[in-house]
Amino acid sequence: MTRTRQWLVLCVVLMGTFMAILDVAIVNVAIPSIRADLHASFGEIEFVISAYTLTYACLLVTGGRLGDNYGRKWLFILGLLVFAAASLGCGLAPTTEVLIGARAIQGVGGALMYPQVLAIVQVTFAGEDRATALAIFGSVIGIASIAGQVLGGTILALDIWGLEWRPIFLVNVPIALAAVAAALFILPKEQHPEAVGLDWGGVALVTPTLLLLVVPLLEGRELGWPLWIVVSFIAAFPLAGAFILYERWFAKRGGRPLVRMELFANNRFAFGVPIAALFMASYAGFLFILAVYLQIGLGFSPLRSGLTYTPAAIGFFIASLSAPRFIPLLGRRVLSVGYVIAAFGLAATATTAYAAGGHLHGFELTPSLLIAGLGMGLGMSPLVGTVISGLKPEEAGTGAGIVTTTLQIGIALGVAIISLVFFTLLGTGSPGPAYADAFAMTLPISVVLLLVAAWLVRRLPRTPFEESNALIERLPGWSAGFAYSMFLMTGGRLGDRLVQEMSDQVAERRIRRTQQSPHAPGDFLAFHYRAAAADEAWMRYLAREALTYGNRTIPHEEQRKPVIEAQVNEVRERQAEGLLPADLDPGQLRLAAFALVSYPRLLPQVTRMATGMTPEDPRFRAGWEALLRRIGDALQAAARRGS
Repeated sequence: MTRTRQWLVLCVVLMGTFMAILDVAIVNVAIPSIRADLHASFGEIEFVISAYTLTYACLLVTGGRLGDNYGRKWLFILGLLVFAAASLGCGLAPTTEVLIGARAIQGVGGALMYPQVLAIVQVTFAGEDRATALAIFGSVIGIASIAGQVLGGTILALDIWGLEWRPIFLVNVPIALAAVAAALFILPKEQHPEAVGLDWGGVALVTPTLLLLVVPLLEGRELGWPLWIVVSFIAAFPLAGAFILYERWFAKRGGRPLVRMELFANNRFAFGVPIAALFMASYAGFLFILAVYLQIGLGFSPLRSGLTYTPAAIGFFIASLSAPRFIPLLGRRVLSVGYVIAAFGLAATATTAYAAGGHLHGFELTPSLLIAGLGMGLGMSPLVGTVISGLKPEEAGTGAGIVTTTLQIGIALGVAIISLVFFTLLGTGSPGPAYADAFAMTLPISVVLLLVAAWLVRRLPRTPFEESNALIERLPGWSAGFAYSMFLMTGGRLGDRLVQEMSDQVAERRIRRTQQSPHAPGDFLAFHYRAAAADEAWMRYLAREALTYGNRTIPHEEQRKPVIEAQVNEVRERQAEGLLPADLDPGQLRLAAFALVSYPRLLPQVTRMATGMTPEDPRFRAGWEALLRRIGDALQAAARRGS
């Protein structure tokens, strides 16, 4: 497949991704319009939002397995068609009941379509292109997550053909059909789809469990909490227990359950799943009551409501793109920092709304919403990766599916619980101060959910190889270089402990590499060249150390010798296997390997002058790796001739 077609494949699948995520939030800004047009109760409007996320959550894992069985291309296209038909049904719905049913079918389409996207990206791209594609995928998710409010408000403000709220659904139809046409011609054919077992029994149990849990929360207040509502809510818990028992039984019989319960034996995963649910419940509940407060309580138009939310959207977008830069510095703590910042922003939003009463103009919320958005962006972007990082590689896909499903369940529960409290506090209050008071008194629930999530992040155990001092272990290159420089400039009197910790971590990382490196000499050299990118600050320190000490004894020399010995032993092992010439000195060979993998980054100016490319240039990296492989192959061929 050509590179051009690869990126066209990405564009096609991202069209489906954007629609699936966008439709989770876009309904919020249409709440007053839908309610007035269809004469719907607030409980029914909440169900319009939750129907989509419930079916989406229940069928997400099954949708992925259907793609494995019948071909990801065809399931992606089927999902688009179902989504388009359901969107048409939503846009033409004459009653609330029809709208709720169409939204549920929309969730089915999303569940069939969305799981195929990552699988298609994985098989279409490799190496750095795959990393770039996944980064774009993550950005599209972030943009779609925040665009619902603003885009929905804009569409409603345009009042296309006088259809009011209906175009927010109808706009999906031409986009989905265009994506189907593109998918038919652009997505690659799959030769041998893998047959995977389905867990329809699990689906049959989890669906009524979630319905019995969520429907009473949505409808109970307006129906006056009749006995059947209370009994339904209570029945959800034993049914949840039955689901857990069934999943364990199904797994013991050799089936592939929806939820692999043994993954919860991993403490990081066991704590991470509730973190995902708490965060998303807080976020979804906040978005819902914010839309109700602004549009019904204060009489804002959908566009004005969307623009009021824009600072949070901007903060979310900036932070979600910046979060990967903070991860090397803070590790998993970036989540707790994000949740605390978001909690502070929401608390400030509640305070501002309470103080303004019914006289809020919107701009007063800009600082607090921006802060809340920044925190939520930090808390969302690295969430799935952090939760599944403690799982084995072969478990990561299943774990990510469970976390994604949990996020959708969190949306449904967040809207149900937080709106229940909001409307209970509101009572029969009329627009104005009553809505402001109810909003200000309900929003602390979102704050508490975020703070509990931040506390649980502290309970996440460290993964293997995660050092105890996260800040030192993850210092950026310039900070590490500064610490090394201060150490040398003061003759070791300043920063000795800091440098020792860094040195220990470099040593551990390098010893780990000796255990992971491939045996073939060409692959061995290429592996160490790629891995050396993480040691640039250490390389600069070694260069300064050589200028400072020359051939004299260096600081911590005895502690560093085991690393050198382990690296020389790498060469001896390959000589014993006949992969390297046995007549060459192993120490000199390892020294030559060190020079080959380190020289371009150690002397970037020479690299640039010699090749016209910088060491960071992808063309240089590809060419240098190819050269290293040829050198390794030549050494291996010489070893064979010598034997």
